Amino acid sequence: MFKNIKPEATLQVFFDLIKKLIFMKNRLYPFFFLTIVFLFSCNNDDDNNEATNSKMRVNHYQDTALISFFGTPTTTLLIQTDDKIGSETFEITTNAIEGLEYELGFIYDLEVRVTEIKNPPADASNIKITLVKVLSKTPVDTNTEFKVRLTLNQQGGEFIKWIKIEDANFGFMNSSISIDCKNLCTELTSKIENKEQVIGTFTHGEGNTYILKKLLNE
Repeated sequence: MFKNIKPEATLQVFFDLIKKLIFMKNRLYPFFFLTIVFLFSCNNDDDNNEATNSKMRVNHYQDTALISFFGTPTTTLLIQTDDKIGSETFEITTNAIEGLEYELGFIYDLEVRVTEIKNPPADASNIKITLVKVLSKTPVDTNTEFKVRLTLNQQGGEFIKWIKIEDANFGFMNSSISIDCKNLCTELTSKIENKEQVIGTFTHGEGNTYILKKLLNE
């Protein structure tokens, strides 16, 4: 099938192929070099990160908090760790617990792995929490009451609200938790419009719902 191809044409094809390989070599070597450096540095970071196992208790409800550099209003988990488990105080954590399928209305006792990230991305936590084992998952009584901050007047005059109202439906901003405010909806709306500092007393409803029982002014 190659009997009609001239020798000079074959040589030309060969030289063109060599030129392409040289061009690719010059273009690809820097790319391969940067890729290897990047992967090596990522592996180094992982090796340098310190990780320890810890016991953790997660409360049956989420509280309001301001997260990230910009102070984004949302709801977060409440936790106790190690020797603080069983005390009266829970701490807000802005870190998700990877692997935990959290449900409102249950107290969780967990074994977790806490990794300290040496070089976290900008505006990211330097702590990573990963579920190792669920030790217990205990439901609370449906009549159990808990308090959650709904609005805040900060120094400097800034008014912060965690409540969103969409088509007469109430919920928490940047959160999947909804609010059944019963006969307190009008009062809650008025307090927000008047920029009053308010805490709500709630019980658990169905699914991701808080049932509003009282409004407390500070």
